[in-house]
Order: sequence, then structure tokens, then C-alpha cells
Amino acid sequence: MKRGMLGFAVALAGLLAAPLDAQTESVVPALYEPDFLLSVGMILDVPPDSAVVLGARKEHPIRERSLTIEDRLYIPSLVSGRPLGLSDIVQFFRITRSVRDPVTDEPLGRLRVPTGVGRVDSLAGGIARVRVTDAYLPILIGDLVRVVTEADTTRPDGTGSSGPVEGYIVAFQQDKAIHPPFDVLFLRPSYPAALRPGEVVLLHRPGPVVKGLQLPEILIGRAVVVRPEGLLPAAVVMESYRSDLKVGDWFRREEPPPP
Repeated sequence: MKRGMLGFAVALAGLLAAPLDAQTESVVPALYEPDFLLSVGMILDVPPDSAVVLGARKEHPIRERSLTIEDRLYIPSLVSGRPLGLSDIVQFFRITRSVRDPVTDEPLGRLRVPTGVGRVDSLAGGIARVRVTDAYLPILIGDLVRVVTEADTTRPDGTGSSGPVEGYIVAFQQDKAIHPPFDVLFLRPSYPAALRPGEVVLLHRPGPVVKGLQLPEILIGRAVVVRPEGLLPAAVVMESYRSDLKVGDWFRREEPPPP
């Protein structure tokens, strides 16, 4: 995590300016750098048992602003039953809104949104001091903390399937009106373990019915699967053709062209 999210975003923006075929080849490895993987959230069935940010070394308490690189904050030295060690990496996050299936309305869980990452640089009296190395959102007192594991920073396994795969978008990591490239979305495939890491999905919706005739589907964009684990894989918007991508829009796996 030496480059940080700013450097990563600049590099990825350069890749997205390349021709489309080159984008697909070049963007996928960039999405599996630790800097980006640690910024991707997850929909959880049960909120985790986690430690919290207790305070900061700055004169004024953290409120509605992001800490910058090199800022220090304090957390318990025991996180989810695990004693912290010097140089351990921790992720700050918060549990935000509940997610419901847009088609069936069943509850799917709550969204874990990362707010930043830090490294333990001091331990004393049951308290760990952490140096912030990346801040994705404002890191606030009360944010939750988890220890970063090797699985969090390496490309996930995923065998996927060989047949057609489709489904729909159930949530976005950031709740906003327009979702440009880099935004994270969560998919519900037609069956579990259907997608592989690095696969491209086409985002679309049915065309309107005009005078009794069904118009062709509307292509909205493309996304790359980054975390296929679990019931609701995470993907990153790679291309947007329209500004109205929304929950409930459909996706299907982009099949490679015939030889």
C-alpha cells in the first residue's frame, strides 16, 4: 500500500483513457492492488464484533472531515479477540444502510463501507496508536476497526461457471445520483458462485414498450467483478454510457467474441 488511493486513481484514470480492449486488459490487474481492494465494501448478514476508534492525537476531535496521511488515532490493542502487533494493518469502516432485494424485497444484510486504512506504530496500556495511510471517507471517532488479513489484499479465488450468467444490481457502495467509473456496485447473480474475479459484465435494462412494440434493451455500461465471494459479488464500474444507472438494473456476463 505504498502508492495510496490518490496515486491509484490517477493511474487508473490513465488506463480508462486507453482504447476499450486495452482498458479491459489493463484495468483488471490494477483493481487487485491492495490500495483498491481495501476500499471495496461488502454486504454482511450479521454486523461484526469490532473495536472502535477511540480518539485522535490532534488537538481537535475528529468530526466531519477526513484524516490525512500521517495523522495518528487511538484504538484498543485487542481487536475482535486478536492482540495487535507493531506494523499490523487495520481497516476503519462503518456499518451503514440496510440492503433489500429490489425484486423480491427480502432483506440481504447491511453494508460495510471502508473509511480508511492505518498501520499500528505504538502499543501501550491496552491502547494502540495507528498512523493513517489512506482515507477514503471521513474517519470519525466511533468508526469500527478490523485487522487486515492476507485475503483482504490478494486477488480472491473464484472458479465461476461456464454458462450464461445474469442478474441485477442490488446496491451501490456510495448512495448518489450518478455512478461514474471507479464506483462499486453489488450484484445478485441468478445462482451463487457464478462469476469469476476479473470478468466483465454488461449493465442494461429492458427497452420501453412503444405502441405495443418492445424496443431493444438499453445498454448502460460495463463493470469488472472484483470480489465474487458470497451471495452478492462486488464489481467496479468501468464504463458508463448513461447517467441513470440504478439499483434494479440488470447485468449479464460479457462473453468473449468467437475465435
